[in-house]
Amino acid sequence: MVNWEDKRIIDLYSRFSAKTASATELEAFNTFLNTPGAEQRLFDLLETDYQLSESYEKDISEFRALQIFQEVTSHPQELKKVIRLWPRLAGVAAVAAIIAFSFLLKRNLFNDDTSRLTSIAAAQDIAPGTNTATLTLGNGRKIVLSAVLNGILAAESGVRISKTADGEITYEIVDNGLAEGLGMNILSTNRGETYRVKLPDGSLVWLNAASSITYPASFNGTKSRKVKMSGEAYFEIQKDKEHPFIVETNGQEVKVLGTHFNIKAYEDEADVITTLQEGSVRVDFEAAAWGSKGKVRYKDEIVLSPGQQSLLKGETISISKANLEENIAWKEGDFIFTEVGIEKVMRDIARWYNIQVIYEGAIPPGTFSGNISRIKNISQILMALESTKLVHFKIEGRRVYVRK
Repeated sequence: MVNWEDKRIIDLYSRFSAKTASATELEAFNTFLNTPGAEQRLFDLLETDYQLSESYEKDISEFRALQIFQEVTSHPQELKKVIRLWPRLAGVAAVAAIIAFSFLLKRNLFNDDTSRLTSIAAAQDIAPGTNTATLTLGNGRKIVLSAVLNGILAAESGVRISKTADGEITYEIVDNGLAEGLGMNILSTNRGETYRVKLPDGSLVWLNAASSITYPASFNGTKSRKVKMSGEAYFEIQKDKEHPFIVETNGQEVKVLGTHFNIKAYEDEADVITTLQEGSVRVDFEAAAWGSKGKVRYKDEIVLSPGQQSLLKGETISISKANLEENIAWKEGDFIFTEVGIEKVMRDIARWYNIQVIYEGAIPPGTFSGNISRIKNISQILMALESTKLVHFKIEGRRVYVRK
């Protein structure tokens, strides 16, 4: 049952939408929107007001959702020229725009039973990536993990390699003496793949799409636990003070004892980003400076604290506060974008959906912010992006054409 205060909020919203709100009413509406939980409360009130909450089996149609979005974003209050996927604009109109488009995304309105916001045909739709990878053993044998049953995959000189029921690769040392000096294993994902491995020391590694990690089948007899990686991976490292864990990527080494962190080091991106969730890590890199005898290269290092990230760009490194939720969203099954251009958005989408992105004409300007599940088909992602009216798409096979 809607109480008096709820009716007042709906009335203020309605007056704002109808362009009849007075300055006092606009101020009151703005005050409400700045209170904790206001966005969710208005979501719920709008559902009730539009009689949308009878059953989630019958979601709001995309057409009606678009009407709500257009209704809120067509107010006399001037919006900035850049309308973002999840707008971050100032003032009452800005907050209303956030509410409208968040309403589109948060309620998962883009379903197969409603009319589409784009011309994407069902036959052209592309499914999200899958949980698989290729394991290359020290003897060169390759195992496509989605094609093998759970259980023991291989036994190498004192090491048993298995695939668990939840799709994780594990290593078990059954003979410490035989396990020393084994060859390197490589776990690699293609575009559209992700996987998790439990390393021989018990550390966990999640691989994002188009990534790889190279490691020994056993760390026995080694002074440090050293691995190499490319692409993106999230690490949860087992503590071992006597044997530091080292991750080598292009241009840097990350040294830890026991901690949780993410490294993004794709070859097609200029930056190497290391994000620390908990514990402590040291990032070693090769720096450069100009002296009397020209350019001098030297080894340097920085230490990250929880909630910080380093950005290595060539021979320079910087430290900043990290958006932890955004940086490890891929591991939790989401895309989170914050004030990024369409090229960045489409790079991440291309890796996960295994598509080729082709820009028709100039690259669309503007920045996007938003949170979208990675388990959706690509059409649902593109529809959300198209709703900003900043960008349009066309799918042909595994090619996605992007235009303004």
